[in-house]
Amino acid sequence: PNCSYLVFKLFLILSYGFQSHSVSRCLFNSTELKDSWYIYSCIYNKVEFLRFDSNIGLYVGYTSFGMRQANKLNNNPVALSRRRAQKEAFCHHNSGVLYRNVLNRSVAPSVTLSSVAPPAGGHPTMLTCSVYGFFPKQIRVTWRRDGQEVISDVTSTAELPDGAWLYQIHSSLEFRPRKVKGQNQNQDTFRTRTWIGPEPGLV
Repeated sequence: PNCSYLVFKLFLILSYGFQSHSVSRCLFNSTELKDSWYIYSCIYNKVEFLRFDSNIGLYVGYTSFGMRQANKLNNNPVALSRRRAQKEAFCHHNSGVLYRNVLNRSVAPSVTLSSVAPPAGGHPTMLTCSVYGFFPKQIRVTWRRDGQEVISDVTSTAELPDGAWLYQIHSSLEFRPRKVKGQNQNQDTFRTRTWIGPEPGLV
């Protein structure tokens, strides 16, 4: 999966209400340097006027002022070399830290099952499986009825942020109970199954 992180530097000129800030951003999908992308942006009053892009290796201006600054910086070998070095110093180093301490770890979910009995009138029963506090984000929840996976009448939310790098998801199943002949009880058995990451036996 693609990952990213940001570092902000904020400068305020309070007497006039103007705001200027810079953003250093890294996008990566592995700990390899070739899979990192470093972007440095300069923004004034919500308008990005200058950017350094490691895929290009140069500064690019987006306003007349930004283009003048880009021209100066691109013709300054020392400044350009320092900015290019940030891909390795900033992105490569920190992506390794994130993979070791966050992205390669997993947190097992807690699962809660609930049911809503329908009012009289023949409406289906609703079963809900709520899965909380898991990481990484990739997860699958399946329903089984009498040992067979149920595909129809199942709805699920997206993986929702739960705070502190954790996620939650909710899956619901609508069904009509099957009565045991001659008895006032159901003959259905339902199970849910959840797993994080690739499914067993799948890549």
